Amino acid sequence: EAGVTDTMSDNHHDKEAVEKLSPKLYSDIAADMRSKIEVKDRKYRLHSYKKCFLGKDAVKYLIAEGFAENVQDAIDLGNQLVKYDEISHVTREHGLEDKDLYYYFKEDAPFHGGKPKLDEKTAKGSSWTKVFQGLGKDWGHHTGQYHQPSVVSTLADGDIDNSAKEKLKQLEVSPLDKYNTTLLENVHPLKWKDPEPDGRTYNLVVIGGGVGGLVSAAGSAGVGAKVALIEANLLGGDCLNVGCVPSKALLKSAKVAHQLATAKEYGIVTSEVKVDFPAVMERLRKLRASIAHHDSAERFASLGVDVYLGHGRFKSRNEIEVNGKVLTFARAVVATGGSPNIPAIPGLDKVPTYTNLQVFNLTKLPAVIGVIGTGPIGCELAQAFARFGAKVHMFLRGDSILRKEEDDAREIVMKAMEKDGIIFHKNIKYKKVEVVEDVDEKKGKSFPSIKIVLEKASSEMELIVNAIVVAAGRKPNVHTAALEKAGIKYDPKDGVKVNDMLQTTNPNVFACGDCASKYQFTHFADFMARLVIRNALFFGSGKASSLLVPWATYTDPEVAHVGEYERDLKKRGIEFDTYKKDFKDNDRSIVDSDTLGYVKILTAKGKDKILGATIVGSHAGDMISELTLAMQSNTGLGKLAGVIHPYPTAAEAIRQCGDLYNRTRLTATTARILRNLLAFRRR
Repeated sequence: EAGVTDTMSDNHHDKEAVEKLSPKLYSDIAADMRSKIEVKDRKYRLHSYKKCFLGKDAVKYLIAEGFAENVQDAIDLGNQLVKYDEISHVTREHGLEDKDLYYYFKEDAPFHGGKPKLDEKTAKGSSWTKVFQGLGKDWGHHTGQYHQPSVVSTLADGDIDNSAKEKLKQLEVSPLDKYNTTLLENVHPLKWKDPEPDGRTYNLVVIGGGVGGLVSAAGSAGVGAKVALIEANLLGGDCLNVGCVPSKALLKSAKVAHQLATAKEYGIVTSEVKVDFPAVMERLRKLRASIAHHDSAERFASLGVDVYLGHGRFKSRNEIEVNGKVLTFARAVVATGGSPNIPAIPGLDKVPTYTNLQVFNLTKLPAVIGVIGTGPIGCELAQAFARFGAKVHMFLRGDSILRKEEDDAREIVMKAMEKDGIIFHKNIKYKKVEVVEDVDEKKGKSFPSIKIVLEKASSEMELIVNAIVVAAGRKPNVHTAALEKAGIKYDPKDGVKVNDMLQTTNPNVFACGDCASKYQFTHFADFMARLVIRNALFFGSGKASSLLVPWATYTDPEVAHVGEYERDLKKRGIEFDTYKKDFKDNDRSIVDSDTLGYVKILTAKGKDKILGATIVGSHAGDMISELTLAMQSNTGLGKLAGVIHPYPTAAEAIRQCGDLYNRTRLTATTARILRNLLAFRRR
């Protein structure tokens, strides 16, 4: 103790020196403090906190024992103890303060789950990093399958322990480089110790660690609820791992490739553009790994959420079992997400395919790709791969893509994709799919040859591709949680049945996200979860039908929409006015040589109340928020005309639609009056 005191006395004026002390020294200080200040159970309002101490007592101790000369020195040192997890605020909302705030020593803090502490010398196979350090690359080369969706199963046959093998087969993450290892360390640690239920009822138990589940858990814990989060696969769900994040990283690289390829149109002469596809995918993995900590198991445990990694299944109307432990709840949330729909095409189940679950595992670019599905995912991936240099075929059961969008938008995007070299096969029927030549790495053949037999206009045609991307919609995950044991009704196609307050047929269980919504968007899952928190925990009566949901498809050009479509208004007999501004008439779009698309706004007949809007253009996804805000706040189109927009911007097209509306208010009578007034003033 004397040595510790001397060290601190010599350096108490130097904050940087305090920050450079060894972790062992902080541990010694905390241990001594714990033996000398009062640690006891305390209450604050309705909450009880076991074995905690007061912040002001810690400050007094640090000064009295000579570790600090004054209050500020003590607080600085105390916050280093917080940084090294020796002490923590009971809800982790504060650093050390000289107040009656409650804090835990690390030995007394509730355990919410975590990586077990193992001896570094004997902890072989204790983490993904240790399992694959120096192995993943070599294994990939000797299997000759490292870019295929079966890679994980192949690698799992190697010399690793059984628990790692089983997890790999389940998680399907590859290649096993440092970036994917980092991802796994965050969102599904190889070794994770679940917390032990303490016998108390949880305020909220969440099944599913995608966006809906994470927001439900973090938000509820943030207001003091006792919360458990259960996830069997990857925390972060589709968005982080196989959806929004990796797909947008891929699309950005594809857009840059396209800009370089078309640079001559802007007076820039470049040498031949070469796409390094392995580097493109490595960038994707690097960026995904860099933000994975936001959704990590350790982060959510640090927020006070009990994190269980395993399959959660209802045991009764108020109990959920996970890893042999039974959790009793007052309220629960089903946020099990969705999964790719695989169409019933003869032979498709016998050939290697890429859904969004596997496509981001690629490290080589297939020469010829067939895309089944013409919705947002299919179109985005098709355009990206075409811009990387693959020959891409898209198969349409009808005659157009993006079935949900309006005709003008679909036509513009389809023409842009055709310009990128995508070949559309319209009005087809699938007859058969089969592998006609297998992979042979020795001969340099990294992908199989797959024959697709189609029927069009009563005649058959055959195509040979090297990879098939399946993006034929999604289905809700409703079969994994034993919902029926809790009295929760569901439909395999439509998902968990919920009312407008997101309650299931068990009123104490709510559902949000892709398993319970026709709008399968990350941002909608987020806001559904916020609604669940209010309704489940605080007797709220918020309604999902009150949420205004915009969306965007990130093709180039993008398509964004909010509110009603023209066809829906016509079908319901609602009269409306249309205001449209093409980007070919927008100055910024002209000077950018980026004139594809338009802004179209629908208003109630004769009024400026906005009913819906569609934007097609390079920045449509960013621009739609202005119109969403206007609709949400009941701001009319006429008022948008009075909002000054920077010149020149594409967003001016929105204001110009407002100008078009205001011109309609200038009736013949009004115009005559104004002319007479001006004539009078000239006298």
